[in-house]
Amino acid sequence: MRFREYRRIDFGTDLIAEAVRATVADLIRLEMPDAELDSVRMATPEDDVDEEAVVVARWRRSGGLYRDCTLDAEELTAVLVGWCRLAGVPLPRTAEKAIEPAEDGVSLVIRQRGLGRPRHLH
Repeated sequence: MRFREYRRIDFGTDLIAEAVRATVADLIRLEMPDAELDSVRMATPEDDVDEEAVVVARWRRSGGLYRDCTLDAEELTAVLVGWCRLAGVPLPRTAEKAIEPAEDGVSLVIRQRGLGRPRHLH
């Protein structure tokens, strides 16, 4: 018998911001040491950003300057998976992971196909 696992973890923009802060803020600060995450929003067609952008993260710098950085679907998926690991949310290593649009953000979709029966059931 074979079965599969399917899970959705919903991330609103507040939780996406927390995930960005937890996983990439240190990388951003290598380039902009004074940067603090100001806001995160979903990219729209009206934004003047790369068409593959899913999220726009606005970083505030000293002196009141701002810089917008975008994340595409692959980058955002990596950020959310990284946040899950930091938060102790178990994810199967071999599962397919992708994001899908959700009402106020995205859903991280985890699909594990073709799992076999365990050798011994306890």
